[in-house]
Amino acid sequence: MQTQTADNTSALAAVIGTFDGVHTGHVALIKTLLGEAKARGLKPVAITFDPPPSLYFNPHFHFILSTPREKKELLLSSGVSEVIFLDFGEVVNMEPEEFIESHLFDREVRFVTVGEGFHFGRKRRGDVGTLKATEGLQVMALPKERMDAEAVSATRIRELLLLGHIRRANTLLGYEYKIAGEPSRGLGRAGALLDTPTINMQAHDPNKLVPPNGIYAVRFGRDKHPGVCYIGASPTFGDSAHKIEVHLIDALPAKDEKPVVCFVERLRPDTKFACLDDLKTQVRKDVEQARRVLLQS
Repeated sequence: MQTQTADNTSALAAVIGTFDGVHTGHVALIKTLLGEAKARGLKPVAITFDPPPSLYFNPHFHFILSTPREKKELLLSSGVSEVIFLDFGEVVNMEPEEFIESHLFDREVRFVTVGEGFHFGRKRRGDVGTLKATEGLQVMALPKERMDAEAVSATRIRELLLLGHIRRANTLLGYEYKIAGEPSRGLGRAGALLDTPTINMQAHDPNKLVPPNGIYAVRFGRDKHPGVCYIGASPTFGDSAHKIEVHLIDALPAKDEKPVVCFVERLRPDTKFACLDDLKTQVRKDVEQARRVLLQS
């Protein structure tokens, strides 16, 4: 279990959930929590799970929206004073009453905010009704947030990202989807043959969702430099290795800067070109299109 603490108030108001992506629906829950906590003189905290249930039940689930570190940062920036990570493997088979006693009352949680569909404990036996029937615990359950008549959920955001609908996914998230990683060694081909030197990277977390192969308008690094990101296996060159490469527009990365790519829009799918000249022509078009998109975003 990991915690990040901001003050010393003893009794707590907690929002509980998986919070993958900490999207606009989660933020609505947290805003409600903050108001109720202030009215009751309680410290607002978030209780979440690591690994998330989707990854616990399927170790090959490579579609998480936020790593534990990203999740903690997003939750804290949303206004909670503390983020508590529970080991999902330890709580998944707890009886609901045991979960409430061990992880709510033992922490002096007096008020809880959850989504209407929240379930917990062994075989998901615990639900909002279980919480509301618990003496000494006040509960507020909220329906899913909706945007343009569409329910906001991590599942829907994953679908949008995997379809390449980056703008809509970002709207539901409330921010630009990002991948943080480490530099990796490339072949040097983009700079030598295409006149577009790139930063090669691989994601920190192998379970992080990577958008589909294609070309993207992106912002790079802490200064949000405009750039073009390529995701794919370079079919024109007959490569097999999947790669993530970023070409910065009119800038060079700061020395030793860790790669962080914020996705703005998918420009086109990956394509195999008949010859190198055709590819170079398209790359120049991609750069100019990305420049226009980013200036307007």
